[in-house]
Amino acid sequence: MTAMTRRTLLLSTAMLGTGILTACTAAPSRENTPAPGTTPGTPPTAGGGAATGGGPYGVGSYNTQEVADELGYIEENIRPLAPGDGDRKRILITGSTAGIGQLAAAHLLARGHRVVAHARNEQRAADVRRDLPGLEAVVVGELRDLDESRALAGQINKLGAFDVIINNAGEYGLSGEEMLSVNSLSPYLLTALVNAPAQLIYLTSDLHLGGDLKQDALRSGGRDFSYGDTKTQILALAMAVARRRPAVRVNAVAPGWVPTVMGFHNGPYAPDNLREGYMTQVWLAEGIAPASRVTGEFFFHQTPETRVHADVRNTAAQDRLLEAYAQRTGATLS
Repeated sequence: MTAMTRRTLLLSTAMLGTGILTACTAAPSRENTPAPGTTPGTPPTAGGGAATGGGPYGVGSYNTQEVADELGYIEENIRPLAPGDGDRKRILITGSTAGIGQLAAAHLLARGHRVVAHARNEQRAADVRRDLPGLEAVVVGELRDLDESRALAGQINKLGAFDVIINNAGEYGLSGEEMLSVNSLSPYLLTALVNAPAQLIYLTSDLHLGGDLKQDALRSGGRDFSYGDTKTQILALAMAVARRRPAVRVNAVAPGWVPTVMGFHNGPYAPDNLREGYMTQVWLAEGIAPASRVTGEFFFHQTPETRVHADVRNTAAQDRLLEAYAQRTGATLS
């Protein structure tokens, strides 16, 4: 069986509801390889303070052992950028208190960047401050509540300009309305209301292939949205923003089906490499490699993804989506 065949079979199984659906791409596993700026070695057992309701780095609560081990690996192996290797940037990451969002934040911090995390509530903010003590700040807002998302945009603007904003937050297994709010409407609101950074990154999934933009349902206040629908929407949003804001570098990423708490939603199985699940975001944010300095692209593990829903790059469909977003939220994207 080829890698592509296996990837397609895994995706098909997930779409039928018999596999784990996560904010990720179903794809073949790969062996761990040292990320840029690392030294080879086996990830050590994670350190860090004990989390409320869980072990170090929230194991058993908000993180898996795999994520905790990777956080320990980053702490032990990743070093700051050397002079001349690239610019140090100011980066905001939503949904960065656990999983791949926290891993991206930890890696970028270790490389010497200024990172602002986002937490859904004060308890999770306290957790991430303990786990990642080098954070510049933590903004707080529950993305299931659009009023809190609007207030979050205000918090972010008060902090000043950012070089990069990574729209990482995502949910699976909630009601259609809640997934829509977290995965689609809130990223739109933050894009419309937050002062534009130099670069925007949006997280989507191969499961967008089984979704639909559902502009009419968005416009009319509908609540029946699947996880795949929300990931089709955010991918089309990324492509629309890239077109509407040519001065901003805008890309989307499918991180993979990785062993986070979300990835283990239906059981302890996820076939993809955890490090590759967050390193594309790091690679794009740093913008050191020439291949990372593009806009309007959709990446899987630092490689342009060719399997894309037909509506995602349709400019008329994108415009209808933006109109539906504006009607649903009351915020217009300029």
